[in-house]
Amino acid sequence: MKRIKSAVMASLIIVAAFSLIVAANAVNIEMQQDILSKTKNNNSNQLTSYAQISFYVYEGGGCGCVPIINVSIYAYGLDTDHNDSGFTDEYGLCILELEYDHTYRVLIEDEEFQNILFDFYVLDDQTFAFHLDEDSPTQNFPVLYNLLQRVEMAIKLIN
Repeated sequence: MKRIKSAVMASLIIVAAFSLIVAANAVNIEMQQDILSKTKNNNSNQLTSYAQISFYVYEGGGCGCVPIINVSIYAYGLDTDHNDSGFTDEYGLCILELEYDHTYRVLIEDEEFQNILFDFYVLDDQTFAFHLDEDSPTQNFPVLYNLLQRVEMAIKLIN
């Protein structure tokens, strides 16, 4: 009888130990799946994260420059479908959110000054400053070229 009790106790101890091992593995697997899903979510957020690109627009040069208000700034993705636009504030500042690792064409336009058009690749948060000169009136800027720029930007928006 003593042997049977010892065998039953040993069996119960083995079953309890086995149950603890199975439960610990289940918890470990669940924790690993949570970590994996969080890692995937963080990586997907990085893929769609945006850099803040700051544009300052001033009139004149040197220390006597004055911020220009309500200058329109457009950024069109050349290798992405993402676009953004805005206007400068009282500090001459406009911040656009553009996707990392993509190329954008930026158009800065104001009625009193010559348009600025340039392409750049977004690596990180970046700041650009433009000093527009009063001596660059729009008459010197060909009207046909300005029209072609607008048509090109409209086509890019449609596509």
